[in-house]
Amino acid sequence: MAESMKYSQSIPADRSFRFLSLRLLITLLLSGSGLIFLKPSEFSYSLLAIYGVLGIVYFVYNVSARNYSEEFLRSIVIAQLVFELLIEGLLVNHVGGSFSPFILFFIISIVVAALYFRLPGSLLVATSAGLLYCLPVFFDLSFIYKGLIEPPRLAGMGISSDEAFYTVFLHLCLFYFFAFISGYLAQNLFVTTRELSRLRFETGEILEQMRSGLLTVDAEKRIVYFNRAAGEILGLDPGAMRGGHILNVFGKGYGEFRRRLGMALDLKRVEDRSEIIIDHPEVGSIPLGLSLSIIKDDEEKLRGIIAVFKDLTEAKKLEERIRASDRLAAVGQLAAGIAHEIRNPLASISGSVEVLKDELNPDGDNLRLMQLILKESSRLNTILTDFLNFARVNRRFADRCDLGVVIPEVMELATGDSEISDSIEIMHNLHRPNILVAGNEDQIKQILWNLILNSAQAMGKKGGVIWISTHDHCSDEGVQMIKLVVGDDGPGIPAGIRDKIFDPFFSTRQDGTGLGLPIVVRLVDCLDGKIDLESSPEAGTRFSIYLPGEHAKEKKVEALQEVASS
Repeated sequence: MAESMKYSQSIPADRSFRFLSLRLLITLLLSGSGLIFLKPSEFSYSLLAIYGVLGIVYFVYNVSARNYSEEFLRSIVIAQLVFELLIEGLLVNHVGGSFSPFILFFIISIVVAALYFRLPGSLLVATSAGLLYCLPVFFDLSFIYKGLIEPPRLAGMGISSDEAFYTVFLHLCLFYFFAFISGYLAQNLFVTTRELSRLRFETGEILEQMRSGLLTVDAEKRIVYFNRAAGEILGLDPGAMRGGHILNVFGKGYGEFRRRLGMALDLKRVEDRSEIIIDHPEVGSIPLGLSLSIIKDDEEKLRGIIAVFKDLTEAKKLEERIRASDRLAAVGQLAAGIAHEIRNPLASISGSVEVLKDELNPDGDNLRLMQLILKESSRLNTILTDFLNFARVNRRFADRCDLGVVIPEVMELATGDSEISDSIEIMHNLHRPNILVAGNEDQIKQILWNLILNSAQAMGKKGGVIWISTHDHCSDEGVQMIKLVVGDDGPGIPAGIRDKIFDPFFSTRQDGTGLGLPIVVRLVDCLDGKIDLESSPEAGTRFSIYLPGEHAKEKKVEALQEVASS
């Protein structure tokens, strides 16, 4: 910012093609006049050649360069003005002297100096132009450049010295008049430009940095402003949107969005906030929170509307996680009550059947029935155990866990477990040795075990690969987290049931309790983390768990202590 401000103090803000073309045209006119009216000599041709090259370099450099050097451009401008004044002095001396029509070029150079260097520059150039203009009129300077500057011809032209003096004096006054006027205007232009730049930073730059999409539409339904966030949210190019009609720039996937904008302009009435669905060209359907405001002029006539909108995808996920957490908490309380009421009688039934089996030595149907009772009792006990695990999940802020130690331990247990097929390979990739997270070690192990078991059951005896990896991650709020990924190359989860797999008691297996993944969700929630799911038939399934880093627990404990002390 400081560099750009310094640059604006010496170089005109207007680098438009029209301004540069006008400057190049003046260079060509002056060079052409020099070729026509100056006497042929090596000196004059050298002046004209260098001046012409400087003019072309200045034009090409401004048009093509994006990150240009201030010092280089300043040097080109100063060199241009020096050669420009010399050529103008020679032209005025050769064509008419004090009555030369080429005096106009002096005034143009003064104005150009004012645009680049403001009042000090215009006064310096006016003084230089005055010297180059008046000295050859009153003095014989042919000894300096013989053949280029001729002796004074005032007497031969029948012009008295007094008349020449007054003519030169008037021209000098004209030079300084234009120097003061152009310098003053250039100074005001600079101040105004700087103020506009400040205002633009306070408005345009702030709007561009907004995370919400913002666009304005005029009364003719043409887009006037379209910020960068709007382009990212809608998947459209902001440059192509500006100036376009809403019926043309918003395609089929934005029908509801286009309809809301058009209806607000037609009815001159808006809703404070609404939610709509758009079809993003890359990610598909996304929910938008849309807020419209009407812009009116002093006469209360409609000038346009302002639309502010935001992608609600993450907000919807958060709402769903909160609802799921509430459901899980309620089910947990119910599960704990049921488990305690059933487990004791179940243990009595199972134990009694075992005693009868040992004492009676049944055979045939009696033996089969007793074995069935024991089998179903064991299965029921497993369900009750899951119930209790589900109900006992609680927050433990004071613990921390090293994933670099826990992950290999869980992998070793999984490799020797009978429920996991020998055709399944478990791999891991840890991004560093010590990966500390805020959480209880047993809870982390339970999360890993349930996810590995879920992947193994999904792949079945066909086998495949289960991989575990870790990555550093920074949340949107700036919290340092660890991303724990458990994935497989299995058949994936059908799209129709992906929203249900975290619901308690939902299972696609006949002997499943439907509590494995709900327990994972509840554990992650208790660790102040979050879980994301990605699944497809081609790439398999991947669970991404985001866990707070080791320092997060210290902040949480401090916050709880403050609350307790207050």
